[in-house]
Amino acid sequence: MTKAVIFDMDGTLFQTDKILELSLDHTFNFLRSQNKWVNETPIDQYRNIMGVPLPKVWETLLPDFTIQERDQVDAYFLERLIENIQHGNGALYPNVEEIF
Repeated sequence: MTKAVIFDMDGTLFQTDKILELSLDHTFNFLRSQNKWVNETPIDQYRNIMGVPLPKVWETLLPDFTIQERDQVDAYFLERLIENIQHGNGALYPNVEEIF
C-alpha cells in the first residue's frame, strides 16, 4: 500500500509572506497598466484580511469589479505567486528540508 502525506505548506512550511505582498503589488501594477486601478496597492488593507479565501480578498479589495473581473485578477495573482516561487523569492522555513 502506498502512503502519502499532504501538507498545508502555506505559512506552515513555506514562508508565504515573502511572495504574497510582492505578487499583490505585481497584480495591482498590472491593473494600473490596464487603466483599471489608479491608487496605491492596498497592502495595508490586504494585511488586515490576510488568510481569508481569495474570493473574499478580491471582493474586499476590488468591490467595484465584477465577479468575472475578480476571477481574472485572481488568475493573474496566482500566476505571479508561482512566478515568484520559481524565481526564488519565497523560502521554506529554516530546517524544513533537514526534517523531511
